[in-house]
Amino acid sequence: MNTILTVFLQISGGLRTEVNSFLSEYAVPVIAMLLIVGVGIGVVMNYDKIIDRDGQGTRKEGIVNLLWVVGYIIIGLAIIAAVIALVNSKLKMSL
Repeated sequence: MNTILTVFLQISGGLRTEVNSFLSEYAVPVIAMLLIVGVGIGVVMNYDKIIDRDGQGTRKEGIVNLLWVVGYIIIGLAIIAAVIALVNSKLKMSL
C-alpha cells in the first residue's frame, strides 16, 4: 500500500512539472500573440474608418470599433488567465 502511494506521488509530481513547464513555455507567449494579433485584426478591419478615407467623419466610429475588439480580446484573455489560475490552484503549482 505504501509503495502505491509513493508511485502516485511521483506521478503527480511529474504532472505538476509538465503542466508548469507548459504554462511557462507556451501559455504566456500564446496569450501575448493573441493580444497582438487581435489588435492587428481590429486595426485592419477598421482601417478605412480610422483614417476617415472618404471624409465622412467615421474616425470616431472606427476607433470605438477598435476599442470593442480590444475589449473582447482582454475579456477572452482574462478568462484564459482565470482557467490557468484555477488549474494552478488545484495542482498547487507556481509559475
